[in-house]
Amino acid sequence: MLFWFHSYDVLWENRASIHVGKGSQNDVSDAKVWLEPQIEVARAGRTLNSSELSLALRIIEQNLKRILEAWNAHKNKTN
Repeated sequence: MLFWFHSYDVLWENRASIHVGKGSQNDVSDAKVWLEPQIEVARAGRTLNSSELSLALRIIEQNLKRILEAWNAHKNKTN
């Protein structure tokens, strides 16, 4: 399972988000998860089954502080 940020999201969206998938980073097929104001699935995608998506959400929840720090670092680097 891969987790990544999209620079497009950083530049054009007001909410922090992370993408989750398997294999290559494919925005159309992979899941997108809002990180704020609470963790919420923005798009389930097609690469993860429901148990994998649930696991991804647990991983995000357990690491939310670190993920948001990385998001903000990416945002500062991108802007």
